[in-house]
Amino acid sequence: MRIDRRRVLGAASLLAAWPGYSQAQSALDGAATIIVPYAPGVTDQETRALAPLLRARLGQVVVVDNRAGAGGAIGGRAVATARPDGRTLLYAAAAVVSVLPLLPNAPYAFEDLVPLARVTSNPHLLAIRAGLPYRDIGAMVAFARANPERVVFASSGAGTAVHLAGEAMALAAGVKFLHAPFQGLNPALTAVLGGHADFVIGLPVAIMPAVQDGRLRALAQFGETRNPLASEVPTLTESGIPLAQTSDIGLFAPRGLPPAISMAWTEATRAAVASAEFREFAGRAQVSPAFLPGEDFGTILQRERARYSALIPLLNLT
Repeated sequence: MRIDRRRVLGAASLLAAWPGYSQAQSALDGAATIIVPYAPGVTDQETRALAPLLRARLGQVVVVDNRAGAGGAIGGRAVATARPDGRTLLYAAAAVVSVLPLLPNAPYAFEDLVPLARVTSNPHLLAIRAGLPYRDIGAMVAFARANPERVVFASSGAGTAVHLAGEAMALAAGVKFLHAPFQGLNPALTAVLGGHADFVIGLPVAIMPAVQDGRLRALAQFGETRNPLASEVPTLTESGIPLAQTSDIGLFAPRGLPPAISMAWTEATRAAVASAEFREFAGRAQVSPAFLPGEDFGTILQRERARYSALIPLLNLT
């Protein structure tokens, strides 16, 4: 990625003028690690696009470390139990912080991780394999309502954001799907394409290539409005299912991070997300930059947590 030195110098000047900068700069000497709790994929790509931009603004090495497993809980726990010194952070979907702690035997609490910044926000897409007869989401829901657990939903893992989005849709539509969890979205996609499951839910960048080449057919998207990347696909609410939500991705820290360090990361992320370099990456990766500071991102987390607090007890997750 090509870094625009003038923008970097301008952002660095703003940070240097901020009260508390010297304290944060001293504390941030040395390398920082951003843990991504997933296998390589879209979120990993986002983190690696941000890392050099954050490094340029903070003046420290930023290393990206993938620690996949348990729907994000392994990486989440590594950060939740880390020293709150600004050197170990988490880059993940909001659900890793707001929803995973609601699951039985969760390895950390909701309060153990604090939001620093939202970076992107994107609606999920629901797509079926092309050979199925459903021409719209209403037809699939009608079949599922008449045939409980006959429609098989492949997800990236039990308790993941994708799994819970599908369960929230099923609850809103009054149907029961048969859930088939996999270790990541790519195996779930493979299962649908191979005829072992009927539909999958994921971000547009993961779903649209198979839609465009005719192997999948997109039936609905989860956002309040249609994503321009899939403008021909109706929303769930347009299709008569009262549900709208997005996948919000951002940066988190262990509880107890000093305010000066927290502000340094938040402001560096604000500048990185606004940069031409990140906007160029986002266009290629088909993700939507949507910066929010930690306090505003926290409001979204609370709302998501409230929604799933009612749903999760119905799922018999272990």
